[in-house]
Amino acid sequence: MRPPKRAKAHYRFMQDLQVATLAAGERAWRRVDSDSIRESWGEVLEEFEPVVVGAQVRAASAGASYGAETLVQSSGEWRPPEGFVNPRAFAGVTGTGQAMRAALTAPAVAAVTRISQGLPAGDALKSGKGLLDRLLRTSVADSSRVAAGVDAASRAGVGYIRMINPPSCQDCVLLAGRRYRWNQGFLRHPNCDCVHIPATEKALTAGEVEGLMVDPYAYFESLSESEQDRVFGKGGAQAIRDGADINKVVNARRYTRYAGVSQDDTRRGQERLPEMSDGRLTPEAIYQRAGSRREAVEMLEEHGFILPGGQVPGGSIRGWDYEGYGALGRGGTRVGAREAVERARATGVRDPGSRYTMTEAERRLHDSRARYEAVLQGKNPYGKGPLTPSLAAQAETDFRRWLTTGGQVYN
Repeated sequence: MRPPKRAKAHYRFMQDLQVATLAAGERAWRRVDSDSIRESWGEVLEEFEPVVVGAQVRAASAGASYGAETLVQSSGEWRPPEGFVNPRAFAGVTGTGQAMRAALTAPAVAAVTRISQGLPAGDALKSGKGLLDRLLRTSVADSSRVAAGVDAASRAGVGYIRMINPPSCQDCVLLAGRRYRWNQGFLRHPNCDCVHIPATEKALTAGEVEGLMVDPYAYFESLSESEQDRVFGKGGAQAIRDGADINKVVNARRYTRYAGVSQDDTRRGQERLPEMSDGRLTPEAIYQRAGSRREAVEMLEEHGFILPGGQVPGGSIRGWDYEGYGALGRGGTRVGAREAVERARATGVRDPGSRYTMTEAERRLHDSRARYEAVLQGKNPYGKGPLTPSLAAQAETDFRRWLTTGGQVYN
């Protein structure tokens, strides 16, 4: 099994981002006063909620951006997206569509409830912290996964393979390596860290990426007997060792559900995909309702998950980080400002005495957009030679990076 390097790098980034978010959560939870848990946590959330939302934006941006290069590595092709994913559309809500602020109050409520049931305050706070950790880890991962799914849906003829990251639970082991169409949501459980490997449907059907497939039996055999017992249960592991069908021993859907499906719905055997707290449909609900990929992309744009303007970069920029003509340019209607900015863009020289010409951040965004536009015209933006899938993916990924940050460099 050799997952694409880009997918593995994305997984490592997500692990680091989750660790950083959990550390911020720990610092925030330490500020809770055991004598006034709800009140003190409510005050802490004024500062902590934006931190969580920011982590979700970064996660969604990463999830939407690794697909281009991963697709080339998995299938040898680059497929242009019909629209760019809007990372901010995946922040501020949980995977079940609940407002993040409301969800973040749950750990405090749980701690207070446990105290009322007779649990010591220290133990109750520890229990609330465990709930907070699960919420943070899963919400950040969901933002990335759902954004990655929307990115796959925006590319014609692209599906995905599920990639596990050992050590994995028995449910994920059974789902690992499976091939999914663009409109099949991503089953996950709390603390799940599996990710998509985008691949063309042609490659999936032809088995050209068979080397990426995870054989559950091979994974089982790679574990020690004690690890087999831990992951699959002593009886289940022994049954598999004795030749039982691993798929029958493990019901992989018992604890997994789609983002946008509540735990209560799953327990009732339903897979109702509700609206989000702000009234939007979840991407998974859109996949089920849309009659075609084209209709799905239109609905994803309508509900804010894809930036308006389609594949044309100028349209996409207007979604939430439009480059424009500066604060004094009035959208380009001021002739002097417009001409100064356009002259700087054309010559690459900024007049240091002008407030209208581009900053370094604007230039980075401008140059990356120009390279991506060249790719859309079938040209190699990096010099001589033909345009290859790798170069196309590189230009797209670079443009997405600067589009997300407005050309700014962040550590």
